[in-house]
Amino acid sequence: MKGKSYNTGKKNEKQSWDILLKLGYIRPTSQQRKNVVEAYLSKGKEIKPKGYDLIKLPNEEFLNDVDKLSKVLEKVVLYELKTAGKNRRQPLKENWSGLGFTLTGAEKHNAELLGSQYKFLFLNLKTNKFHICQLEDFFSPEVSGIYPTWSIFIKKSLTN
Repeated sequence: MKGKSYNTGKKNEKQSWDILLKLGYIRPTSQQRKNVVEAYLSKGKEIKPKGYDLIKLPNEEFLNDVDKLSKVLEKVVLYELKTAGKNRRQPLKENWSGLGFTLTGAEKHNAELLGSQYKFLFLNLKTNKFHICQLEDFFSPEVSGIYPTWSIFIKKSLTN
């Protein structure tokens, strides 16, 4: 049985996609993600396909053609979405203090590898305001409390 926080997260995710689609962000399909990985590999960069949520590029059709995508990679920006839900117990401040989220190894890898072509998009569903920043804007002890964690996803049966 899935818990309340899981269902809340899925509801927030759906609301987020609707808002961001209107702003020109693209949520790539599984095949398009493979194409993005392949295009970056052709340039000697190994990105993690699960380390981003959204993409912006000159023409959405490029996502369906690795060769065309490879030629415009310098204009491509990958985005990781971090959402603050509408019904948060503690509202976010205008300056985004109070936002807590998980940063995965794949997201950190892509951010470090791609630099300015990888951004974090913070979206407040209560106000529909968003903020775009880079890893170095928040990943420092002067700005954020950073706590290492392990995420475990059991893939095989633990019982016989």
